[in-house]
Amino acid sequence: MMRNILSLFFCAIVVAAALGVPVNAGADAPRLTTELIQQVLNAAVAKANAIKVPMGISIVDQGGNLVGFIKMEGTFVHTNYTSFSKAYTAVSVRRATHQMRIPPQIMAEIASTTGGKFTSLPGGFPLLVDGQVIGGIGVGGGNAEEDVAVAGAGATAVK
Repeated sequence: MMRNILSLFFCAIVVAAALGVPVNAGADAPRLTTELIQQVLNAAVAKANAIKVPMGISIVDQGGNLVGFIKMEGTFVHTNYTSFSKAYTAVSVRRATHQMRIPPQIMAEIASTTGGKFTSLPGGFPLLVDGQVIGGIGVGGGNAEEDVAVAGAGATAVK
């Protein structure tokens, strides 16, 4: 029995390491705070204002849960959905949505099993602290280049 428990524990550590999950993640591990969420939103809004394109901006935590959202005046109705999907996808795959190399048939399957939350639309970035994903930002409302620029400004604010 003890041998089985030790084997399971060892397997859990190996899987966590393979997935990039810090084994010693605790109270001192980097995390997405309210202050940091506001900082990311402020940087993204400032960039959107600078390029004169109103945006919907979503912030998600490590688990893909919405923790921050702002919809600028004049933004399209659908941006609350697209911005969330981009943030969710970026945190899921730990990379920017415009940098994914997932085959279309796999994308369709993942989108289907996540209730449409997974997307290949550009404008989603993971939020990183010391190489560790603490959340994601997604932006919608402009063209692909504008969405990437605004999301990138928000993601850069974390550093």
